Amino acid sequence: MTDHRRHQRLLHRARIKVTIPSLSKQFETDMRDFSESGLFLLYPKDLGLEKGAIVEVQTLEFEDAPIQSCKVVRIEPGIGIAVEFV
Repeated sequence: MTDHRRHQRLLHRARIKVTIPSLSKQFETDMRDFSESGLFLLYPKDLGLEKGAIVEVQTLEFEDAPIQSCKVVRIEPGIGIAVEFV
């Protein structure tokens, strides 16, 4: 399998709040890793998302963290989703 990643991934666990505006859903989950261009979010349940969907993420590691819009670029069923910052 070819690795198409543009940036090195850094393993880091952090609690993340995810909002899916199009589905009016919000939940908390754990981040597995991150890079300059995005995050991988652990979430084994089906979120009803498709590749290209827009979500908003916010770290819960510190108060008043900025909210960042992201695009879903990969879905790994039973594991989670990869999102890219937009």
